Amino acid sequence: MPYENLIFEKKDRIATVTLNRPEYLNAFSPGMGGDIADVFDEIAGDDEILVTILTGAGRGFSAGAFVRDPNTHAVNSAGDGLRNRAGRGSFPWEHPKPIIAAVNGPAYGAGLNLVLACDIILAAPEARFCFPMARLGILPAWPGAPALALFVGKAKAAEMTLMARPVDGEDAYKWGLANKCVPLSELMDEARSWAQEIAGLAPLSTKLIKDDLRESYEGHFNRGANRLRFMTLGMTEDREEGHRAWREKRAPVFKGR
Repeated sequence: MPYENLIFEKKDRIATVTLNRPEYLNAFSPGMGGDIADVFDEIAGDDEILVTILTGAGRGFSAGAFVRDPNTHAVNSAGDGLRNRAGRGSFPWEHPKPIIAAVNGPAYGAGLNLVLACDIILAAPEARFCFPMARLGILPAWPGAPALALFVGKAKAAEMTLMARPVDGEDAYKWGLANKCVPLSELMDEARSWAQEIAGLAPLSTKLIKDDLRESYEGHFNRGANRLRFMTLGMTEDREEGHRAWREKRAPVFKGR
């Protein structure tokens, strides 16, 4: 099926999903989240596809949430928060087939969460991995900080989350966040090479190995606690100030309430 916010291609048992709102650095503009959920549903149901490459069009992977919308991350009540965070928020974390992220540029916020949901991460030196939420008055949504800590360790995860510091592709590889750092001009060819290798293996084995890997770190996550913390911050003045300051391109003035 056609998608408004991404490009979906399949060839030789490999799917390629390209987030395609380059004018917004592939941020989660209206409809993007739904398209991502729908395309991974389609891939899960297509027996001809054994592995997926996920990347972004233009100079970015994904800038994350669409902060241009003043209502982004706003929570009016606990009930609203539960309704807004429910549903299909686990994609593509629970997708049954291997996913390779080809990170060509910024992967911020929700964009970094997409990367963390992938099984293999290939990064160009131009890649930038960042959880900027402390600058916005919120916190990373699930899988967020716990998943990041499993990749890079507590010390580096604290640096990236508490200080909202970005990490480039070369450091991401050194820290264990990326499997390999590849020149940008070679990134997609490298991703296809890795995908072809996975596609040549036993598909039932790769699916169940992925299940084993996911279960090995699922125990580190508390989705309910993360959702409660996220909703709590969504109702604060600091969230409103952080988002307004971002839109106005100025430093936020937080008041702790």
